[in-house]
Amino acid sequence: MDAKNKIFTVIGSIALIAATATGGYLLLTAPTGNTVATSSNTQAVTRSTAESATNTPSTSTSESTGAADTTTTSSYKDGTYTATASYSVPHGEQNSIAAEVTVADGKIVSVKTTDNYSDHESAMYISGFESSVNSSARDQLLATYSPSRIGGASLTTAAFGDALDMIRSQAMA
Repeated sequence: MDAKNKIFTVIGSIALIAATATGGYLLLTAPTGNTVATSSNTQAVTRSTAESATNTPSTSTSESTGAADTTTTSSYKDGTYTATASYSVPHGEQNSIAAEVTVADGKIVSVKTTDNYSDHESAMYISGFESSVNSSARDQLLATYSPSRIGGASLTTAAFGDALDMIRSQAMA
């Protein structure tokens, strides 16, 4: 192999490695077109049903009546609140997460989630999310808590964040 071909091969190999590394990084960390919309996007909220559309989360909310409804020193009422967010996953499936969050003195006391999914890949990520979400959120201020890739599940965490936004709206004093 002559020097010209060696240089071409080396430069091509370096470019291929760089493109692969960049693609892998973006795949694992950056949101794609199939992710849940962030809180800056408008969300459709209903009290009775969840609406679904491709790549757009939909939420439905309700408040549990079993908890105290008194105003605390924070801007949120104590109580147990629920919200549901739907989201698309890369293989075209539609998943949803229902979050039940108990709030006291403006802090998250506990979190319970119910996930609805049908694909094997989602099951792996959701399992990690469910095992970590309560400990991640407990004792955090509802007003400022912003979950980030809990248990390695970025799409589920983003949907949980959307459900928290709905719960914040419900819990306003």
